[in-house]
Amino acid sequence: MSSSSHKVIIVGGGPVGLTAAHALSRAGIDFTLLESRPSIVIDAGSNLVILPTGLRILSQLGLLETFNAASSPLGRIRRFDHEGNDIGDANFFVHYKENHGIAPRVVSRHDVTRVLHDSLPTSIQSRLLPNKRVSSIATTPSSVTVTCTDGSVHTGSMLIGADGAHSFVRSQMRDLALASDHTPASAINPAQPFLTTYRAMWIRFPTQADLTPGDANETHGRDCTIQTFVGEETSVIGMYERLPAPTQDRLRYSAADEEAFVARWGDLPLSGEVTVRRAYESRVQAGMVSLEEGVVPNWSWGRMVLVGDAAHKFTPSTGAGCNNGMVDVVALVNEIVRALEGGEDVERAFGEYQRARFQAVVDGCAGAGRATATATWMNGIFKFVDLHVVKRKAVQKMFMDRAAQEIASTPVLEFVEDGEFLAGGKVPWAQGGQSRVAMAA
Repeated sequence: MSSSSHKVIIVGGGPVGLTAAHALSRAGIDFTLLESRPSIVIDAGSNLVILPTGLRILSQLGLLETFNAASSPLGRIRRFDHEGNDIGDANFFVHYKENHGIAPRVVSRHDVTRVLHDSLPTSIQSRLLPNKRVSSIATTPSSVTVTCTDGSVHTGSMLIGADGAHSFVRSQMRDLALASDHTPASAINPAQPFLTTYRAMWIRFPTQADLTPGDANETHGRDCTIQTFVGEETSVIGMYERLPAPTQDRLRYSAADEEAFVARWGDLPLSGEVTVRRAYESRVQAGMVSLEEGVVPNWSWGRMVLVGDAAHKFTPSTGAGCNNGMVDVVALVNEIVRALEGGEDVERAFGEYQRARFQAVVDGCAGAGRATATATWMNGIFKFVDLHVVKRKAVQKMFMDRAAQEIASTPVLEFVEDGEFLAGGKVPWAQGGQSRVAMAA
């Protein structure tokens, strides 16, 4: 592979950025990863759900066994309304396993970043640099130079922005596009590409009372929904509250905002015995964030390209955000490898990557938004659907069966020949996924 003269700068060391580190390492492409936090392995934030699409990538990278040891499988979701009434189970995760051979798994951000970090060889880990907050980016037709606030300078032939919803890379792309005489207006992203309709509060607390490890519960009702994932030692809830009005402003939250949030919703049930207030009063960690939604129109400019939340942001209701970021990385690195092997321009590869991923991301973002609107009973129609349609087992199965072929067709790393693939369920994995090692949840 003719990649020895190329180096990639990755900005952002979360799960998506670390997936990029693995993919580039397997492709034999040099890289440096810059992370603004003091540690690559983070001990904060809510849990993540890794769907079969993400698990397939981890399997191909040889990480599934280690990941399984750090995560828990998901099955039936018990659903309640705000008064604690049973509104019918959801078996979407069960159908994932039936169709694709593996159940979704829930994992803490700490554990998923630990697995991705620790599984890299020591020589590769040395390329992961914490405490590197980017202050400026400069480009030439053949290179990208990144300067950090500590004065360090890093130069590569291309840059991957995996730095989240408030991406500095994305803002620099816009500034450089505005300053260029050759950038058409349609290629310039809006300053604030996302709309915030919901905010979230997450709480990690000791597993207690009638919460059983492995449980997954949801609480639905007007203006607020809760997802609860129960672990052996701690449980995590994500609460999604509709804002009085959507906004494109970046919102920040304080401890007083947390207290006010719990005052509004503290009596909502997580199970038969545990309420939000009880979870909060015994909390290990908690925080509040905005839930931005949207898809950025242009994912690249020059030799800079976006992946994950920097390019598109979902509400968490379907668990699709991180998984789509991982699939972004696979599609992007496949295009980069093809470009380097064929002597083609990487900017063309960036365009092919966006064309391959854009509609799937638009559809996924819309689906996540509908799921959150349904669970928060945005209007009478959504409430009716949630109470009388979603609970029907035949509807759940039909929905998952219709999505199964698209799920099975997500890309794999085309240049990894010795990876372990999932065996699959009723619906065979495309592009090599029918293959070599059977994995169970």
